[in-house]
Amino acid sequence: MVALKNTSETYGWPAKLLHWVVAILMVCLVIAGLTFTGMERGDARTELANTHRSFGLLLLVIMLVRLAWKLMNPTPEDPAGMPRWQVLSARIAHWGLYVLIFAQITLGILVSAQQPIWFFGLFSFGPLLAENREQHEMFEELHQAGWIIIAVIVGVHVLAALYHHFKQKDNVLRRMITG
Repeated sequence: MVALKNTSETYGWPAKLLHWVVAILMVCLVIAGLTFTGMERGDARTELANTHRSFGLLLLVIMLVRLAWKLMNPTPEDPAGMPRWQVLSARIAHWGLYVLIFAQITLGILVSAQQPIWFFGLFSFGPLLAENREQHEMFEELHQAGWIIIAVIVGVHVLAALYHHFKQKDNVLRRMITG
């Protein structure tokens, strides 16, 4: 049985679930974002953009829960003999991803902040900012660049996990999958 809380050797099931839900949501958000920005203006684009925003807000809630869970639980220990530069790189990448994901969500909200932002058609909030085309375009450019930066760091994260699993043959990947 998978433990609730993290241990010195593995992550608990809530940490694993939150990790993989965030990963799946991020992939879906990137696909939806790239899709609707390439569409002609109209109802279909508006609907997909609103869905993208709704899932972005859902991601914000999940990331807040994930951060709280991370702060309340120990992180499993690094494998014995892991070089210091790898330990430091992993810490920077993990905390960097948290910061960048929160920044990306914030930028997404700011891109949309000059109009009401709907959450799955249930309720809306805003507009949060007065209309300003230059400001909107700046936030949009930053938001579009943000996913690329996150994707690069996630790519390195995945490659590092695979390196540990297949080359180092340690439990770094297994502790986030099976325990």
